[in-house]
This record gives sequence, structure tokens and C-alpha cells, in this order.
Amino acid sequence: MDFDRRMEYFIQYPHGCIEQTTSGAFPQLFLDEIFDITFDKKKEIKENVEAAINRLGSFQTTNGGLSYWPGERNPDDWGTNYAGHFMLEAKQKGYVLPISFLSNWLRYQKNAARQWRTNTTRYNSSLTQAYRLYTLALAGQPELAAMNRLRESKHLSNDAKWRLASAYALAGKKKVAEEIVQFANIYFEPQEYDYHTYGSPFRNKAMALETMVAITHPKQREISESLAKELSSQNWYSTQETAYGLLAMAKMVQKNGGKALDISFNSRGKTTQVQTERAIAQRTLPITIGTNEVTIKNNKGNNVYVTLAQKGKLFLGDELAERKNFVIQAQYLDGAGKELDVSALRQGTEIVAKVVVTNTSNDYIDNVALTKIFPSGWEIVNTSFTNLGGGAEGKARYTDIRDDRVNFYFDLQGRKSKTFTVKLNASYLGKYYLPGTQVEAMYDNNYYARNRGIWVTVNQ
Repeated sequence: MDFDRRMEYFIQYPHGCIEQTTSGAFPQLFLDEIFDITFDKKKEIKENVEAAINRLGSFQTTNGGLSYWPGERNPDDWGTNYAGHFMLEAKQKGYVLPISFLSNWLRYQKNAARQWRTNTTRYNSSLTQAYRLYTLALAGQPELAAMNRLRESKHLSNDAKWRLASAYALAGKKKVAEEIVQFANIYFEPQEYDYHTYGSPFRNKAMALETMVAITHPKQREISESLAKELSSQNWYSTQETAYGLLAMAKMVQKNGGKALDISFNSRGKTTQVQTERAIAQRTLPITIGTNEVTIKNNKGNNVYVTLAQKGKLFLGDELAERKNFVIQAQYLDGAGKELDVSALRQGTEIVAKVVVTNTSNDYIDNVALTKIFPSGWEIVNTSFTNLGGGAEGKARYTDIRDDRVNFYFDLQGRKSKTFTVKLNASYLGKYYLPGTQVEAMYDNNYYARNRGIWVTVNQ
């Protein structure tokens, strides 16, 4: 299933809303149980999960729900379900949650579950309610009245049936779960509510596999093989799709076990033995310039699937300039608003970076991320915490200002543009690299644009 490459995607992913923070950590909860990994890797995983838990605490609103970005007042229902699910699984594995997080979250989930109605809002899908009920059952506090009401609903979607079945199974009513599954199918089609649950047929299939594993459904092997094939392909998947695919596969492997591995491999004249009860093993191989050869021997009678992966990065200045449905225009201005040549600046020069993002399609695109990274010799003038305001400006839903970059997150209507500015100062002498500007729709890879960087100097 090419688990490692998909996990690497999370490690390198630079953004951190409620969904992405959860997605990056969720599959790591199960790595130790299915992977034969080193002590250092286990330590790294533990630190990653603890960091995600601490960050997720900052998303909680006063009513106990979780917002999409820190500081927002309104909870995101799917994010509240998803992050809460992660927190419960983490707690079961011995991780400590922020004080009062769980009690406040449970209060919000119970109120939302009891108040849910099919016609509350067209975005309030039965899948969101089924997932909410699943999390309550996982927490040991099932809302059976709400579960029964949803079960009898005429608008119960196929995806919601699978998730509701798992809620009944957790509540100790496996017979009811099996009855619901009898009326569900394994043919997952695009749905209108996918837009509001960061989902897709692939993600919904993965959620169904999680249910199949819980109730020992005979179709789980068929679905897991389909998911593994897709995960090992070159297909692009969002953070939500990738995380749930890995999560469901990890649970399937954990539940069903697998034959122990007993292999040996020879690399650069050195033979290494790998003997483990785990289903998957991972080792790092040193390579040299020229020919590199690896010989692998399987010492058992089982089938072992081997993936040899090599990764690297382009040299500075060799980035690919590409665009699809988005256009970016980046320029640099001086303090008076005149265009500035930044290839050679005097120390202390004031700079205003201006970026215009245009959606050339007719589609409304939400969850757009604009990333502007600056040379280490320039300093971002962040006055957003003072009475002066500003520093990084533009109509963004959320702005993330760091030492060397600013991330803007926003929605963009079709055939419309948005402008963003960042104030900077050429502070330190030397030669530096100014990376290209890039913008992307975080949940749809049909919308992106990026340009190449340049070398700049700061002189006396």
C-alpha cells in the first residue's frame, strides 16, 4: 500500500487546520502495531502525536466544539467529529489529553446529536450525524435515541449506513449493525455532502472498511485490496483521503494479523536480517553515486511485497513553474509603493511583497492556501499584535505568520482575484534564495499555481 510514501506526504505538508492537524497524526497512532520500526522512529511518532494533541486543544471553542482554524468562534462539525475521534483513539493508547477537553467535547457532541434533524440544513448530512454518533459510542456514551432516529430516517445515505452500523457495533448491538449493513452497498459515488466533509468516494470507502473490520464483514478483503491498490498508485489524494485510507488499512492489518516477516537483504556488501512478527518492516538504505544494487531473500513460504523508494529534492532555482486554473502575480514595492528590484538591496531597505491570486475558472473554490516564503536575510515586519496593525494584509480567513513565511487561507470566487501584502526589511548582509510563490486549493489538485525563485543579495 506504499504506506511510507503517503506518510511522508503528511510530514512535508505545511498547513495545519483542524482537519490537516488531525490527519497528519491519526495514522501514526497505529504505526508501532503494524510496523517493525526503530526506537528512534517510535520516539519521533510519540512526539508527533503529542504535538498534535496539544495543538488540537487550541481549536476548542467555548461550547466544546472545534473550529476549523484556531480562534474562530463557530465549530466545524466534521472537524469536531474527526479530531474527537483521534483524541479518543489516542487516549485509549495512553496519551494524555488537555484538561477538560474531553468533557467539553462530549457536551457539545451530545447536544448536537440530540438536536440534529434531517432538515436542519442542507449541509448537515446524515453522514456527519452518523460519525458524531460513532464518536459518542467510541467514548462509551452512545446516544441510542438519536441513533434510532437516524436509522429510521428516509435520508440515510449509503455512506452514513456504514458509519451508523459501526456506532451500533460499539454500543454492543452487533445484530442491529449487521441489519443496517445488509441495506448498504460497496459502490461509493461522489456525493454533494463530500464538499462539506472534506471527503470523496475513496475516503468514504475507507470509512466503510473501518466498519467492516469492526464487524468482521466478509467484504473487507475486497475493499482493502482496492484501497491498497489506489494508495500505491500515483494518484493525488487530499490529507483527509490519505489519512483515512492509511487509518483503515492499519486497523485491518492490526485486526487480521499477517504472517511474520523473515527476510535478508544485501546492500553494498552488507547483509541485514529482518525477523519480526509485524506485518510491515521499514529500513533505510545508504546509496552512493553510481550503481546501487539490493538483493532480497525471503526465508519463509509467504508472499512479501517489497517497495524500494528513492527521494530527493530539486536544486534551488530548478523548481517547476506550473499553473492550473489559478494565476499568481508576485511583485515587490518600496515604501513609496514603487516597484523594486530585489535582486540587490541595500541593508535596511523597506520591502512590501504584493501577491495577486486569480481564479481563472468559473468555480467557487474554498480552502485555498497561499504560501509566501522569504529569504533568511529578510525579516517580516509583524505589527499585527500592536496598535499599528497590518504586517500581513489581505482578505483571508486565517493568516499564519512565521519567522520566514506567511500563509494566507481564504476562499476565492470564479473569475475573481484577491490581493495580499507583507511588509519586510532587508536586515542581514549576504546572498540568499527567494523561493517562488505558490497557491493551491488544499482539497482539489485541479487548482494551483507556482513560480520559480531567484537569488537575492543584501549589501551595505
